[in-house]
Amino acid sequence: MSRRVVFSLGILVAVAAMAGWRIFSSGSSFEILPERKSKPIAVAPLCPWRDPDGDLKKLFPTASRYEPETLILSGLRSEMAERIGRTPTGDENALHLYRIYEGPTALGCVVPQRVKGRFGAIELVLAIGPDGRMRALQVQRMREPEPIALALQDPSWLRSFAGKGANDAWELGGNIPAVPSDARDSAQAMIEGARTCLVMLDTFARARLHRP
Repeated sequence: MSRRVVFSLGILVAVAAMAGWRIFSSGSSFEILPERKSKPIAVAPLCPWRDPDGDLKKLFPTASRYEPETLILSGLRSEMAERIGRTPTGDENALHLYRIYEGPTALGCVVPQRVKGRFGAIELVLAIGPDGRMRALQVQRMREPEPIALALQDPSWLRSFAGKGANDAWELGGNIPAVPSDARDSAQAMIEGARTCLVMLDTFARARLHRP
């Protein structure tokens, strides 16, 4: 057999093999798909209540127990926006709190709250009476430098929050004492966080009161 014939036969075999592979691959029920990587949904972590037993002794001395509760506010966003003067964030669709009891009697609630200070997160513990007014505000954790931290944890400054309600004025340098200039941003964040919390609580209470 001549070389030319052998070469031609080789080409025919190669072409036939490629055609067969294409037919097989197109009729196959198996297909390798690119790997799909899904990002986990980012959820803002809840602010923990770090020392409930110790805090209760100071905030509600006669308390015998507490119960966690979540208030759903997603249907009240327009009312909240009007009252707080801005569009509520996604985290403000719900309010996580602890109802405080002495036996069967409700004494109020505690709301752990995280706000954004100038140098990082500031964790607050709000004690709120059954009338919806602030009983006390305390700081459980912050990252501010020492001079700022001292100003924001000054007992006399924190006491100025007591008695404030959702509809009251919350004015730094007015009914809330001024702080040093380098502490103003973080002080304002604490004020806004506390006020917003009371507005959320009061908006929920009003909606429940008028529910048919």
